[in-house]
Amino acid sequence: MTVKKMSKPLDCNPLKISQPLGGVLALQGIYRSMPIIHGAQGCASFAKTLLTRHYREPVAVQTTALQEMDVIFDADRNLEEALEAVLEQHRPDCIGVVSTALTEASGTDYAGKVKKFKRDRNPKDTLLVACSLPDYRGSLESGFSAMVETVIDGLLEQTGRRVQKPVKRQINLLPGSFLTAGDVMELKEIIGSFGFDVIALPDLSTSLSGHLLTGFTPLARGGVPLDAARQMLRSEFTIAVGSSMERPARRLHNGAGIPYRVFNGITGLKASDAFFYFLQELSREPVPVRYRWQRENLLDAMLDAHFYYAGVTAVVALEPDHLRSSVAWLEEMGVEFNALVVSYDAPCLRDADRDIWIGDFEDAERLAQGAKLWISNSHGKSGAARCAAAFMAAGFPIVDELGAYTSLTVGYRGTMELIYKAGNRLIQREENRHASSVRHE
Repeated sequence: MTVKKMSKPLDCNPLKISQPLGGVLALQGIYRSMPIIHGAQGCASFAKTLLTRHYREPVAVQTTALQEMDVIFDADRNLEEALEAVLEQHRPDCIGVVSTALTEASGTDYAGKVKKFKRDRNPKDTLLVACSLPDYRGSLESGFSAMVETVIDGLLEQTGRRVQKPVKRQINLLPGSFLTAGDVMELKEIIGSFGFDVIALPDLSTSLSGHLLTGFTPLARGGVPLDAARQMLRSEFTIAVGSSMERPARRLHNGAGIPYRVFNGITGLKASDAFFYFLQELSREPVPVRYRWQRENLLDAMLDAHFYYAGVTAVVALEPDHLRSSVAWLEEMGVEFNALVVSYDAPCLRDADRDIWIGDFEDAERLAQGAKLWISNSHGKSGAARCAAAFMAAGFPIVDELGAYTSLTVGYRGTMELIYKAGNRLIQREENRHASSVRHE
């Protein structure tokens, strides 16, 4: 396997989503949190627009609104004013300062400014952290992971980084950026069914799951409360989903002595079996009957659908963790691949057994000729149409479908829904091709 990169001077129809957006998304899973994007007004507008279109929910985000003169003379003043305003007007439980390419390239010491602000103001009731997330590195996935790691560092700092007596049968869940709000809720229910209390960080299942609340607040309206997040440092074990979440899990291990296990994904028969077997071993409890039934349902779904997957080739263009998880269940259905395209070169790609391209949707379209199935976010839909491939939306953003953020993709039930979803797209493609040939006759 080799990780390949197209040699061209620019991206066309980019697959990559900026790191700051990933950091903002992670903070939405913390109750009463407020991200502050330290950059130009457009940086915050871009993140807020995409998140709002995907989740169809209000998104908490503020900006330091830097302009040319601010960057040249005193960007720190804008940051201090933004921190003062947010603390005085909103009193959030958590503030995350997110850097951008503008502040990183200008060389401003925003992290030092945040530390000085904490010393001077001593906001005891607020967790205040700063995270380096320049747009020119990584993608949404790496930004999400880095912000979770930074929050954990902040929690460890507040509690003095001491190993505490663990709370029995309490489990930490670190869900990767590719999991939907519905996925996080499903994983919490699965782990809880084995007798564990689960603390998820971040917890999008209670913040961006489409719940209807009256009134307005500029802060994150759901997510894990900060008090509960502090209790994570006393858990017995940490489960991380997605290789990008290994660094946050390792932070908990190094800082609080909590052992961890990383699952690259929990989609597909083999991956789901491994997850349930692990929970059974950890809890010393049998797998609940409903999940045994779900496994039988999945096996039957695979049998029913395999006729429609015969001879199917696909192009998959997603974030690295999401791509690996998707390839797992597609391989179980016998799908071959024209191309696998990712947004950036992540460490997890080194142990893959297929060639992977780092590129954009132009690259995906060039490699997709002859493919019957195309899986990517909404920005790849036009490319799939030009290639006459069945298009299945996945990842972020999905702006032309309802309920994408609550769809289920993990465990036996989630895998079954993906198999049916992609299978229905393939059936529709063949029907459209048949109808087109009849019209031309």
